[in-house]
Amino acid sequence: MIRFLRAEARWLFAGFLLCIASSFGQTYFISLSNDVLMARFGLSHGGIGLVYALATTTSALILLEFGKLVDRVSTRTAAVIVSAGLAGACLLMAMVQAVWMLFFAFLGLRLFGQGMMSQVSMTATGRWFDARRGRALSIVTLGYAAGIAFTPALAVAGLAALGFRSLWLIAAAVMLVVALPVFYVLLSRERVPSGSALADGAGVAREKTSWRRRHVVRAPAFWFMLTGMLCPSFMMTSLLFHQLNLISVKGWDMVQYALAFSVFATVQVGASLLAGGLIDRFSARRMLPIYLLPMALGMIALALGSGFWVVWPVMVLIGFTAGFDSALSGAIWPELFGLKYLGELRALTFAFVVGASAVSPLLTGYLIDQGITFPTQLLAMGLYLLLASGVMLLLQPRLLAIASDATAPA
Repeated sequence: MIRFLRAEARWLFAGFLLCIASSFGQTYFISLSNDVLMARFGLSHGGIGLVYALATTTSALILLEFGKLVDRVSTRTAAVIVSAGLAGACLLMAMVQAVWMLFFAFLGLRLFGQGMMSQVSMTATGRWFDARRGRALSIVTLGYAAGIAFTPALAVAGLAALGFRSLWLIAAAVMLVVALPVFYVLLSRERVPSGSALADGAGVAREKTSWRRRHVVRAPAFWFMLTGMLCPSFMMTSLLFHQLNLISVKGWDMVQYALAFSVFATVQVGASLLAGGLIDRFSARRMLPIYLLPMALGMIALALGSGFWVVWPVMVLIGFTAGFDSALSGAIWPELFGLKYLGELRALTFAFVVGASAVSPLLTGYLIDQGITFPTQLLAMGLYLLLASGVMLLLQPRLLAIASDATAPA
């Protein structure tokens, strides 16, 4: 591992930083400003959820085409464009004066932050590495864990000490003055995969058939996979977006709850590294029936528990799933559908991920407004995750056929 880190430090660090930079567009960072925005514009939980959902859905639709950027330009060019866009979105958030401006601020943050930062990082890493793709992705995606470990606490402190506007101005400055130049230097040249070995047990050759997006959407297995793989995005977004509501219902302390995410992040790091090794050894598809189970237990425990102590094991459980999800979401698509059209395929799958995160706060916020408590919704999510794990298990023979090229593009 140390030799791998030293040899590939340039590209691993670049991917890692891209993942961290996505934090400004992630729900766990944005949602901490919800109380300020709701008070300023007179919005309910459902109201701000609607604005957020519309903006996120719009970003998902734009991402279907904009995500192809990584197939058409160098990784450095893509990273610079996205960094500038995210800086602009943070600046707009700082200046927001009306609900329509809030929509465009949310849109920019979700498109350039959650969407394109992740798209550039995951697509580039998937292409840069072959035999050690799982390991590389598990290291790069530690940036997500670092982001969720540190940025919420920094945001809470920034809001308390400096206020809403200053927090977002600082975020814009970080992207424009720090992140953009760093990406320009680190990504001055592309890495070309040099190995041709197979991942032990994966049974997938480096030169496997590459599927176009139009072929992938005709495969029923793809849609069945999404019934499970969209769960972490949908459920984590709802949990993070309505965390203040959950804290209020349970009678917990906000600062303690924010600090508990350090446990989540720590477990996510370990789970991501574990997932990378397991993916390289056994394949990504074999991890699908397993990785949702910890989150299922965590959601059920969070729904039924009342004391704050339950938050700690819950953070362990959902952190485990989040760590596996970070590595799996980058490895599964090239393993099944090849590398040549990876950018356009990831644009599609990530648009679905973004779409799931758009529907989540809208639906859960509406249900809260209708009197269906958030803990009740968490219980339903946990039960659904158990069902989705069963679907992933039944899909295994079909996924093996696709990965081994026994099934050609339709």
